[in-house]
Amino acid sequence: MNIRRTLAAASAAVVITALALAGASPAFAAKGGGGKPGGGGGGTTELTYTALGDSFAAGQGGGSYLDTSCYRSSNSYPKRLDADAAIKLTAFPACSGASTVEVSAGQIAAIPLGTKRVTLTVGGNDLGFSNIMQNCFVFISNTTCQSQLSTAEGMIAGGTSSVVGAKVAGVITQIKSRLAADGKVVVTGYPKLFNEPSSYAYAARVNADTATLNDVLEATAAANGAGFVDVEVAFTGHGIGSSSPWINSFSWFNTTAAFHPNSTGYANYAALVKPALG
Repeated sequence: MNIRRTLAAASAAVVITALALAGASPAFAAKGGGGKPGGGGGGTTELTYTALGDSFAAGQGGGSYLDTSCYRSSNSYPKRLDADAAIKLTAFPACSGASTVEVSAGQIAAIPLGTKRVTLTVGGNDLGFSNIMQNCFVFISNTTCQSQLSTAEGMIAGGTSSVVGAKVAGVITQIKSRLAADGKVVVTGYPKLFNEPSSYAYAARVNADTATLNDVLEATAAANGAGFVDVEVAFTGHGIGSSSPWINSFSWFNTTAAFHPNSTGYANYAALVKPALG
């Protein structure tokens, strides 16, 4: 192996480490007790809330991390919602790399029984998000990229009956078993990552696949009695390559943040999610 290939292999390991699926980790419990200032003293007027899901729920890319195992951020949309006096984040097990499998096996149990609201951001890792980002936009391999995109597209074909639709439906059903009688699950969509037209060869295709995934998530949420928050429109004009990006582009100086919202992006996520919790 020559020097260039050796360096490329070493660099690839860095990207894979930064983007790889993290799997389940111990739940991150929010501080409890006493209520918040202006929140009704004992917290009786607060809406108890748990945030489940992947890196987009954890806040990866937003900086000010609370941990480096799941990249939960104080700038994430769940923590921003928790700053509202009427909303109390009682559990925050969302974790970078989580798919529906990890949410089902390692996060749902962290929901306190009788919780009023649960947000769920999941589906991207079921499609192989990190590998697609690596092979389509960092160490570009046309053959591998196209193969992985085709596989992902097959998993979201068919709406609610698609592979991903069925998995998300199962997660919603599990979550409901832990909610209060008037509890509600809110599924959130994903932003299109790239501003178009883009210099990235696969940007338009990935954006289109993101829109299809969002359609599946919205239809699945509706079919299973959950709410849905669409973030596509709000993020339009703020993708990678725009003059005012809310998504972090790839950088060797901050591989962890790549292809995830920045702090401004998560602030806008929170603004969109908040009304859906009511």
